[in-house]
Parts: sequence; structure tokens; C-alpha cells
Amino acid sequence: MIPGAMKKHQDLLAFLRSQKMRVTPPRRLLLQFILDHSNRRLSIREIQEFMGAQLRKADRSSVYRNLETFERLGIIQSLSFPGEGRRYQYVFDRKVRHFYICRSCGKANRGDERLFRRVEAALKDIHGFAKANLSVVFYGACSKCRKNSPTA
Repeated sequence: MIPGAMKKHQDLLAFLRSQKMRVTPPRRLLLQFILDHSNRRLSIREIQEFMGAQLRKADRSSVYRNLETFERLGIIQSLSFPGEGRRYQYVFDRKVRHFYICRSCGKANRGDERLFRRVEAALKDIHGFAKANLSVVFYGACSKCRKNSPTA
């Protein structure tokens, strides 16, 4: 493990403890796998295969529960892709965590800082809500698919 990744792993373990969560060996292993693949969107199959190879008693329901917990705590985000199903992506220390995904072709794009600032400003203007930590997924039709299909 490289030094920066080690620090991030230790920071996340400390965060879990601050949330009154036990840091079990399977949870630690799952967290490290997610960090090691932080630039990818992981399928449940990839995660389950890794956990099964590392731990003989890798219970599928435990993996799902830990993923749900990590998502609730804002460590990961789940995204649903047409034709691919649900994917999990590390988002804990990323400021912008929004995506727009085409329902037709499945192309996913990460939102940019400009969109984030506009949404945050609208939340403040309309609802008086400030200091947003935005994590959202927009589903629709990309310009290419709209162009190729008059009903999209």
C-alpha cells in the first residue's frame, strides 16, 4: 500500500470508529478494496469475488450490509447503469459527487464544479440551505441519443 493510500485508509477507519462502528477484518478488507479501486465503478460481482477469495466465510448479505452502511456514511455512492446494473464508486473525499447517465446508451459523465455551484446557489436561494454536500444522479438522454431517436 502506498503512503497516501495508507493515510486515507487510516482516516476512513478513524471515521468509522467515530460513527460508533466496529472495524472488523472483513469491513477493513472491503474498505481497502474500494480504496484500491477508487477510480473505478465496481460491480457487486467484482466485490463479492474479491471478498470470497480473501475470506472463506465471505457472506454475501454481510457484503451488501457493509456496502449499504458505507453508502449511508457517504464513503461510496451507488449508481445504476442501463445494461450493467448497480455499481459502487468511492466518493468520500470528493467534493463533486453527481453524475448524469444516459438511459439509452448508458454513458455516464461526472458533473463539474460549475453545475455544483449553481445547484448549491439554488438550494440556498430557494430553501435557505447552505454548505451542501451534493451527491446526486441524473438519468436522461444524452445529445447523441436524442439526435438519433425522435422520441428520446
